[in-house]
Amino acid sequence: MANRKVFKIFLVLSLMLILVLPANAARTLKYGHNTKENQPTGRAALLFADLVQKKTNGEIVVHVFPNNQLGNNKQMVDNLRMGALDLCTTGLGILSYLNDAFMIMQLPYAFRSQEHIHRVVKGGIGQELKADLAQKQGIVMLAQDWDRMPRHIAGRKPIKTLDDFKGYKVRCGGLSAMAGFKALGASPVDIPLNEMYLALQQGVTDGAELPTDYIAEYSVFEVSKYYNQTYHTYGTQFLGINKRVWDSLKPEHRKAIQAAADEAGLYNNKLDAELYNDYIEKLKKGGMEFINTDVESFRKATHEKINEICKNWTGGEKLFERIQAVK
Repeated sequence: MANRKVFKIFLVLSLMLILVLPANAARTLKYGHNTKENQPTGRAALLFADLVQKKTNGEIVVHVFPNNQLGNNKQMVDNLRMGALDLCTTGLGILSYLNDAFMIMQLPYAFRSQEHIHRVVKGGIGQELKADLAQKQGIVMLAQDWDRMPRHIAGRKPIKTLDDFKGYKVRCGGLSAMAGFKALGASPVDIPLNEMYLALQQGVTDGAELPTDYIAEYSVFEVSKYYNQTYHTYGTQFLGINKRVWDSLKPEHRKAIQAAADEAGLYNNKLDAELYNDYIEKLKKGGMEFINTDVESFRKATHEKINEICKNWTGGEKLFERIQAVK
């Protein structure tokens, strides 16, 4: 008798849940990235989430977590691989611990311009890297061409020539930058982004290599008098999705998400181009002195030392040559 009462209660509660819950509850996806919401990529990520919801008629909802809220770049990529995170955006260079080829993708002076790196990631090299990442790491690249502003060195000391760079303690954003700058005679240091301001203020490092918007948004200009125009990295970011999540989506949802990634990427790149001069003006008003670094001598020295730089990277020198051959 008691069992029958329990069964009836269970049946009533089940019917109530069916009536309360929507027939097609939205599927939610977590999306992490490393920039502030007001930076170009932060704004593009919000647009991407909005577009996904609209293009799937609310059946897919993306929750965006900016500014490394879900961990540092490597932690987010690891979580993306394991499925603890559904979507992620970081610079291509962070993927170098998964595939040596990505070392070259953020190596100083590997690319001649933003247009050059676009041609590389959209061509055969980019397609090879995309296929390898999906097959071996479980990450599907929705995009590899979300721009990041050119990287320069904000520092306590000016850098005009290679001689000025000898022994220069420079905070680097990745292993490839550290390897490239070490070959040029600098003393690269590994300092987390959230400790960079204090490190510069206290003289632990002479400078930090960063995209222009980071120099402004993280107030690096307050502790770095010189904006050394090194133009050492033209870089892009990727937008990746966990492969198991991707494969589980309906074809129409995959199509909608890819379209949203493409549209948001164009928006990101448009903002990057439009806001670059605004950030430059902010840094000038903040008191930074702009230094015309001898970029060509830095580029030439890096290319001459490519054997030394790539000695520990499988296929690095050959990939570097392939990149240089892309016109």
